[in-house]
Amino acid sequence: MTTALKMSLASLAACLAHGCTGESTTGLALPDLAAHQGKHRVLIIDTPSMQAAPYLQQISAFDAAAAGLKERDLEVITQTSAPAFRVRLVGKDGGVKLDRSTPMTTDELFTIIDAMPMRQDEVSNR
Repeated sequence: MTTALKMSLASLAACLAHGCTGESTTGLALPDLAAHQGKHRVLIIDTPSMQAAPYLQQISAFDAAAAGLKERDLEVITQTSAPAFRVRLVGKDGGVKLDRSTPMTTDELFTIIDAMPMRQDEVSNR
């Protein structure tokens, strides 16, 4: 059984790139992200369990950078019972911007997000 948990760190968006069907290559589909589209960026973390070392490493990094996640409208969603650890970043436009099987640093995440045209517009309009 798959469990989806919303983590209140910030926000992100919906859907998939390349005419996606929502199916994942590692066994877990993306959750329904329609409510986030245009409002949030969404980081989906798939993990075998919430005690898995890569998951704990990833969440620890994000907890330490909660303000940066919030500033970038990032919503973190955790799906358990995955066959392996996986991190996917979905932009406000609904496209998958990142799909990787190892934890990432917040610097890596922020560099990717800050290079997005929509994020650059957000920064210049503040």
